[in-house]
Amino acid sequence: MKLLIVDDAKLIHFLVKKILKANDLTNIEFQDAFNGNEAIEIAKDFQPDLVLLDVVMPEKDGIETLKILKENNPTISVIMVSSLGTEAKVTEALGLGAKAFIQKPFDESELCTHVKNAS
Repeated sequence: MKLLIVDDAKLIHFLVKKILKANDLTNIEFQDAFNGNEAIEIAKDFQPDLVLLDVVMPEKDGIETLKILKENNPTISVIMVSSLGTEAKVTEALGLGAKAFIQKPFDESELCTHVKNAS
């Protein structure tokens, strides 16, 4: 499984990998992007099975990035991750094709369940 982690905080990248490995999800190839523009470019070549996508980022936010990722690959699985889980953002992300919305700080079992369901 290929997982693209998109978040401007390096700590999130580290924590996601640590949590997944600690829960025996070791068959994952990771790629990192730190803003929306980077994510779009990496996804073209990497072709991830799942994208964990932060909502608030510099250059291009998660909602705009989600739109472009889905235009480029309508079947891509995207899970939005944010500390700003307003109802409007959740509704918009799900309406644009996100599979789920995880609130930061995220629950380890919830993260693992979503990743397992995407693989």
